[in-house]
Amino acid sequence: MHKVMVFIDYENFNIALNYFSHDRLGLQTSLRLDYLEFPQRLVEILPGSGNRLVKTFLFAPKPDDFLIQERRRKNTYEWLNFMKNKPYFTVAEGRHIARPTAGKPMDIKDKYSYYVEEKGTDVLMATNILSKAFQNAFDTAVIVSNDSDYIPILDVMNTIGKTSVCVGLASQYMERLRPHTDDVILLDEEFFKKCTRPDSVTIPPVEFGAQTLEVARE
Repeated sequence: MHKVMVFIDYENFNIALNYFSHDRLGLQTSLRLDYLEFPQRLVEILPGSGNRLVKTFLFAPKPDDFLIQERRRKNTYEWLNFMKNKPYFTVAEGRHIARPTAGKPMDIKDKYSYYVEEKGTDVLMATNILSKAFQNAFDTAVIVSNDSDYIPILDVMNTIGKTSVCVGLASQYMERLRPHTDDVILLDEEFFKKCTRPDSVTIPPVEFGAQTLEVARE
């Protein structure tokens, strides 16, 4: 039995998922994934047999007191807190910090009055992957991100004999990671049929040449 852990770089993946939903599927909103079903489905498509998901880690930034005033960020953070109570699923938090744009007081209604710095999320994910690799907590790490900052982590895991699989989206550029990982998996429309949220509303099929897909949105 091969122990698998899934590590999700939420912000990196969510940005890619938004582009995928809009540009490839033609949706006005992003696909709504079931993040408990999503890692299960990832493990199912790994090569070989005997793969077993033992735990999922989702790494996401916590908005500061200013940013939490924005409805979208507030809703996302409430969802992250909800996910903290799920079994075999851990949410690990970095930080999102608002900084004022030169010459302007920050106003949450004026996106040009501030910018956002991300602090600690990538480092937290990297240290978690490495520490659990050295503790022999997994045989295979599935890393949901196309961030090239993880290349040194992939190289260390290869050195100590751990298997790594990087996951991205169809049409996403992953070639920088390919020489450093055992496999790259690109998710397509067919995959997302299996892990959209059950409380989503079905919309008409989107045409892809000879293929169609029913997708979901709010």
